[in-house]
Amino acid sequence: MTTHPLDRLSTTARILKRAQYEAFAFSLLADGDVLVRNESYANPSDHEYRVRVRDGLPVACPCPADERYEHACKHRVALAVRRPVLDTARAARAVTDADRAAAGLLSRRSTR
Repeated sequence: MTTHPLDRLSTTARILKRAQYEAFAFSLLADGDVLVRNESYANPSDHEYRVRVRDGLPVACPCPADERYEHACKHRVALAVRRPVLDTARAARAVTDADRAAAGLLSRRSTR
């Protein structure tokens, strides 16, 4: 049985609550990271961050809160509580890593 991503993130009750009720939109990026956009604001594009996903866990976000505080920000937590989005990001990352490995193998073979 796999553990829930929240079990691996340090967060607070306040952040968890906001991650659940604010209107987040998610866009999967080609490398398996996720663009998280908070649609709750008047200018959502000012509240859009690329969340880095590694090993099925949102590990970093460039937002001010994630950089300043010790706990995971609401963007990372919002992604963690939406398992289908996070699982899709993990799968995309695996494909990207496999493609990179295959490209490396092919480039090594072509130089021989």
